[in-house]
Amino acid sequence: MSSLPLFYRSVVPLNRDAHTGLGLRNPQRFGFARTSHLIPAVVDEFAAACRHLPILFLPESLGPTPVFLAGLVPGRSALVSDDGAWSGRYLPAYLRRYPFILGESDGQPPLVCLDDTAEGVLLADEGEEAGERVALFETDGTETALLQERVRLVSDYAQAARRTAALGRALQDLGLLRGVTLQGQDLATGESHSLYGALAVDEGALAGLSDEAFLSLRCEGWLGPIHAHLVSLQAVGDFTLTFAASTAASKA
Repeated sequence: MSSLPLFYRSVVPLNRDAHTGLGLRNPQRFGFARTSHLIPAVVDEFAAACRHLPILFLPESLGPTPVFLAGLVPGRSALVSDDGAWSGRYLPAYLRRYPFILGESDGQPPLVCLDDTAEGVLLADEGEEAGERVALFETDGTETALLQERVRLVSDYAQAARRTAALGRALQDLGLLRGVTLQGQDLATGESHSLYGALAVDEGALAGLSDEAFLSLRCEGWLGPIHAHLVSLQAVGDFTLTFAASTAASKA
């Protein structure tokens, strides 16, 4: 792959022979996410996450893409502690599936892949003494329960990503997104920060849709995710432990 997704450095197909000795650190640590204030989101998790993490959209070439807000300062997560623990009340699926991912190429069936350079991937015998190692494969070569769960998550995430892309295109086509600015203060340093360039659903535009357009959203199943997104904007207040944050519509 020439361009890898966020956090991934070296993606190779999961292989029973090549990776039979590998394990994962347990409990999982998220130090790799410490330098990201935005985490990719998929539509299937909007309802579960909306009361804990703000959901915003970013303008992308293929359509608006949803993300979870994990901090206001670019390059700094407010939800990853110094020891790599996640302090938020909802753990995004993007972080849960790491270091696995579904690899797809033209004309080839999708393959479950692994970033074998991730710090949470342990080589043979690493972490055993501390009791923090969970193997990927049993001694007979079968997948462990942990690996089976991660493989299911990777497959479910890929399907959800396709639905998420469809939601983004629908919101864009109906003109429902507006620019927003997030403003806040780092209580540790007193510095003020603003986050520009994000998008959110304009409730006025949503209410002003024609009956036909509104019905199309309902038939496609998008009303629930849209309302969850709007509820999530109230979760900006959860950052008051680190930020006193608020949202404001940007001028067109």
